[in-house]
Amino acid sequence: MDNRSGEPFIVVNFKDYDEATCEGALSLAKVHEKVAEETGANIAVAVHPVDLLKVVTEVKKIPVFSQTGDAYTRGLDGVAKKTQTGRMTPKMIVKLGAAGILVNHAENPRSNDEIAAIVKDFKEESPDLMVIVCAENADRGAEIAAICAPDFIAVEPPEMIGGDVSVTTKPEIISEAVEKIGGNVLVGAGVKTGEDVKSAKELNAKGVLLASGVVKPKEGTSEEVLRELAQASLS
Repeated sequence: MDNRSGEPFIVVNFKDYDEATCEGALSLAKVHEKVAEETGANIAVAVHPVDLLKVVTEVKKIPVFSQTGDAYTRGLDGVAKKTQTGRMTPKMIVKLGAAGILVNHAENPRSNDEIAAIVKDFKEESPDLMVIVCAENADRGAEIAAICAPDFIAVEPPEMIGGDVSVTTKPEIISEAVEKIGGNVLVGAGVKTGEDVKSAKELNAKGVLLASGVVKPKEGTSEEVLRELAQASLS
């Protein structure tokens, strides 16, 4: 499924929550697949690398992302080394069958040079792999957009991640991001409700990136929250 155009995109980051790793990763991913099929919403999941193979193998109808990805290490001559150790390289991601990667989350930050190398190596390995790069603000997102071409840039103010106040309560953050970065902006941090999705849409964001609002909802089940988000994305 290619979500670079079309309806707004809902990306749920499973992080390493107990509810969303190991057996929890597979069962939760299947909930997302079910809701996407039944509503027609564009939904993707970003799972921990240790769960990637299991989820990709059994969840076929929505994009499954790795929560991280690495550029190839290179020798002094600048040539990528033929073998790598402990890195989620483009070759590995392609072999596992993932739809793409999520990089530079506030909990796993990268430098601009690292990001540029990651995007370059992944796109050279497979142009169809989607790359979502997180940025803490519009200015950082614009810097990233200027040096490489990720499919999406997800703007997430770090101080709001995992909190009870949604980034959509500060519309100026989203408006600035869209103005400076362009039409491939996702927004996140504190996003939990259908109203948040509607607000992001009205401000011309391409979609939302969220985690705890779906994985650890304070009210209702993960499926109920996800259905609310899905319906809002289609309205």
